[in-house]
Amino acid sequence: MNPSFRKYSLLLFFTLASLGFHSSLKAQKISTLAGNGEQGYSGDNSAATQAKLNQTFGVIVGPDGDIYFCDTGNHSIRKVSRKTGKITTIAGTGKSGYSGDGGAPTEAQLFEPYELRFHPSGDLYWVEMKNHLIRRIDARQHTIHTVAGTGIKGFSGDGGPAIKAKFNRPHSIQFDQEGENLYICDIGNHRIRRINLEEQSISTWCGNGKKENTPDGAAIGPNTPLNGPRALDIDPQGNLWLALREGNRIYKLDMNSHTLKHIAGTGENGFTGNGGPALEAKLSGPKGIAVSPDGKRIYLADTESHSIRAIDLSKTPPTLELIAGDGKKGDGPDSGEPNSCQMDRPHGLGVDPLNGDLYIGDTNTHKIRVIKGFPVDQTGGKALLPSLASYAKDQFQFEGKKCVVSKPKKAAAGRPWIWRCRFYGAFPQVDAALLAAGWHVVFIDVANLFGAAEAMRLFDAFYPHVISQYQLAEKPIMEGFSRGGLPAMNWSIQNPQKVRGIYLDAPVLDIHTWPKEYSKENWEKCKKVWGLTEGNAHLWKGPLDHLAPLAKHQVPILTVCGGMDKAVPFLRNSAILESHYQKLGGPIQVIVKTSCRHHPHSLYDPTPILDWINTTPAAKK
Repeated sequence: MNPSFRKYSLLLFFTLASLGFHSSLKAQKISTLAGNGEQGYSGDNSAATQAKLNQTFGVIVGPDGDIYFCDTGNHSIRKVSRKTGKITTIAGTGKSGYSGDGGAPTEAQLFEPYELRFHPSGDLYWVEMKNHLIRRIDARQHTIHTVAGTGIKGFSGDGGPAIKAKFNRPHSIQFDQEGENLYICDIGNHRIRRINLEEQSISTWCGNGKKENTPDGAAIGPNTPLNGPRALDIDPQGNLWLALREGNRIYKLDMNSHTLKHIAGTGENGFTGNGGPALEAKLSGPKGIAVSPDGKRIYLADTESHSIRAIDLSKTPPTLELIAGDGKKGDGPDSGEPNSCQMDRPHGLGVDPLNGDLYIGDTNTHKIRVIKGFPVDQTGGKALLPSLASYAKDQFQFEGKKCVVSKPKKAAAGRPWIWRCRFYGAFPQVDAALLAAGWHVVFIDVANLFGAAEAMRLFDAFYPHVISQYQLAEKPIMEGFSRGGLPAMNWSIQNPQKVRGIYLDAPVLDIHTWPKEYSKENWEKCKKVWGLTEGNAHLWKGPLDHLAPLAKHQVPILTVCGGMDKAVPFLRNSAILESHYQKLGGPIQVIVKTSCRHHPHSLYDPTPILDWINTTPAAKK
């Protein structure tokens, strides 16, 4: 999240505290998300709780809301659908090796992937510890590529191309807030290295290669020792948090002062200090770290004590709390009280960015567990969004078409609005957040008109009506989901001076991809409203052919797509939009969700979309 949005986001999100949750660290419940406890490799396309896993490590929530994790012993990356609870493999064959670059991710061989992260663009990155490298899935092409490392263990390459560098058992990665740099815990070299993703160059960012204690307040740089830099995460302010495995300490890497601040752990190995000052506690080989959405708690996978612990930053001084496990190796029971649930060398931790749920890669039980019920501080972060039903709405007919106007509790200055062009109420994350921030949400149903002349006539008539009736701003954000992309784009092309920006989501931009190749029934309807026949349909010209007026007026466009969308293929719709609009000099941002199909629309955490809406130049009139 970039700094300009953090203050804005607090206006958009309801918090769990405001909904009646308490500030206690006590969690409500622990359960198993994936894995039946048997070591093995099975279960794809079935219930995740019945699948066999093999040593689970890194785990995160993806931009589609699904839970992605490293099935390390199976040399694969898998995910659990939030909607269905089913598990699928998205990378790896199940056999160790190093192959497949440039091809399909599920046909590539990996060697012990340890941790994974999503880039803001939607690409998925991960570390392969025993291949000594970093790879990614290109969400646009759905292909796998090596980002850094030669596959040979060592230490070299600083100042040159990342692809030619050598690592020694890299373990953890994290991006900066802007997604411009990737930080890597090169644990065997006792360094944190940094890849400039635009230049694809590598350097040592911190660590001199010596296994020595890190002084409190030391400068971030290549002269400072790091003893076993094992895990990284980032907080809402952009600071990195570092767990030292051999060092048994936790440091905050302050990005403003460029110093390392010692926050927890005496440096001695042990399992003491729960409930007391974090600096006086003994840690036992921490190998995972995650920051709560509000930045108030730093969770630790204290691996050798078989427990999950947390630094409570709301206390002065910060305290260390036992979150799950009792310090003894075991397996469950994983229902009810988390401290009664024993674990076996957990490594991975990931936090739900909205509700604060904590996901655990419980390595030697071969499970992914989840703890639900953590509070999110109302002053520090974001949490569950209100529903559209929380807001008053007017429903009426306009020229025989259904219309809806959802109204905020208090209109924001200038009375901004977003114009939903199809599917009112579907995947409403952005609409709900904007209502909470004082925006209106406006809809007129132009079903089965496919952006043709009649849809444009209705839009032309409806626009002044709704502007006048609700005293709305002159320029809306146009919102085009799926087939709604056609009317959103076509009206904007005809009225660029009336548009503040265009947010598209898996948009139909070429009728020859959808509905022609996907729905015979809708193709017949589409031809009829456009006055086409099978003989002349190939002559149809759509928004991709008429982008010049938008570029001339510098109308910003954001499109969010699924990289595996078969209904509205990215490469034949939004990819062409991006290419053409960039050539014309138009401002466009594209987010492609790895392994996501046509649904779910939007982003599970809509922050990047809201950030774009708030910071787009056209919004600063």
